[in-house]
Amino acid sequence: MRRIVYILFFAFFALNSFAQKTATEFFNAGIAKYRAGAYKEAIVNFNKVLELNPKFYEAYGNMGNAKFRLGDYKGAKDDYDIVLKQNPKDALSFYNRAIAKKELGDLQGSIEDNTTAIKVNPKFAEAFFNRGNTKDDMGDAKAAMVDYNKAISLNPSFAKAYYNRGHLKYKAGDVEAAALDWEKAASLDHYKALDSLKEYCGVGVEETPEEIANPKKAAKDAKAKAKAEKKNSKK
Repeated sequence: MRRIVYILFFAFFALNSFAQKTATEFFNAGIAKYRAGAYKEAIVNFNKVLELNPKFYEAYGNMGNAKFRLGDYKGAKDDYDIVLKQNPKDALSFYNRAIAKKELGDLQGSIEDNTTAIKVNPKFAEAFFNRGNTKDDMGDAKAAMVDYNKAISLNPSFAKAYYNRGHLKYKAGDVEAAALDWEKAASLDHYKALDSLKEYCGVGVEETPEEIANPKKAAKDAKAKAKAEKKNSKK
């Protein structure tokens, strides 16, 4: 009787080992499909992983990322929920769920998830940046500025943070400071900043004879334009 039990015991673990190996193979295939931009195929592979091993939680997180790329924000959020239920200290999943919640219109929920991600990882520059974006969307420019400043202090090469902070400064009427942020973003290969410099600061366009003759007046006019736009945006 002992021999039979031993054989069955061994067979059980051999089967589990085979299933785990197969799940890993499907997981790796899913990652490869995701990196290639084949998100639907990636989801198929991640679902296969979970059929073989329902506790392979990395598959849920990556499947959520693939769903997000396909615009299925609700499905992505649900997958991140599962990961966070298993691991309540997964800062990256809180950050990802925050982005999904923002797309779903849950701005307050997005801020809360980013705040939790920051509590878990106080050096998470992207979470500060993302929270700043949401605060700006909610009309709290002052709080957004604080978050952009923190993101930049943690990552001095954070081009998008310089770019967004530049727009906040421009809306506040500080054209010169905005230009400095956009120049920094452009130097970090965020080329949209060049468009902002051209549109709002006249950098990169041919100067008029008046601007050449009176550059201080040109700067003053640009500042007045920024203030007018700020006033109109509040109406």
